[in-house]
Amino acid sequence: MSGYAIMAPAAAGGPPGWVVWAVGGTIITVGTVLLGNEVYQATRSDAETVPETRAVTRTDTCVSGNCPRPYSVRVHAQGRDCGGTTRSTIGAAPLVNNGSPIAVAAALGLSQTTWAMLNRRQRNVRTQAKARLESWIAARPPAGYLGEKTFPASDPSGGKRYDVDSYGPSPNFIA
Repeated sequence: MSGYAIMAPAAAGGPPGWVVWAVGGTIITVGTVLLGNEVYQATRSDAETVPETRAVTRTDTCVSGNCPRPYSVRVHAQGRDCGGTTRSTIGAAPLVNNGSPIAVAAALGLSQTTWAMLNRRQRNVRTQAKARLESWIAARPPAGYLGEKTFPASDPSGGKRYDVDSYGPSPNFIA
């Protein structure tokens, strides 16, 4: 804006003065902005901040990164009717134990908790899948099980099913 004020007398000269006023005022204003930016950049401190790293002292067996995976079991209903997509799930929080495998009774209790979270329509479609899941958990051999097991619903459209996920350093579902 100061460039236009400086060029104001040229505007009094009629149409040719107006062109001089517009072009000259623009050049002076842009030049002032660019010069101000250069001065700002030159005076700005560019000191880099280095993140501080702290030594972590650990006394457990996880220092090398080979931490044993905790035992966990998750039972969940999955499908489009559980939230809009075939990957949508409804289920209770997983059981996690760092010390020993998850027992059959605990996994069956988790299935009941998840079942209570479903509405009537969701339960009706998964009744047979739930029965198959629970009998499968109860019949696990003494070696237990690791991995994911899916039991499709009576109407499997939209990915409807009842699943169990079992993880850990050794199998779950011990007696």
